[in-house]
Amino acid sequence: MRKRRSKHNRTFEGSVTLGQVNRSIDQVLHPHFRRGPLPVIIDSLAHALVEGDPPKSLEKFFRYNFSPLLRETLKFVRKMRQR
Repeated sequence: MRKRRSKHNRTFEGSVTLGQVNRSIDQVLHPHFRRGPLPVIIDSLAHALVEGDPPKSLEKFFRYNFSPLLRETLKFVRKMRQR
């Protein structure tokens, strides 16, 4: 009987797993989260493209990225009002 791969462990382009791709996205973009809303948006879109599951991606966006996006957007708006 074949062992069934879980969605978490499925491979992406050869021997790289979905989790490894997501960690790479996080390593590149998370250090820039406090520089404005754009890195948060790019991170969310990149994860959604990799995962290919829109409902799950939306759920994860609200769980992990909505708060940083709101914080950075409010900082940006305050900064623009000061000018």
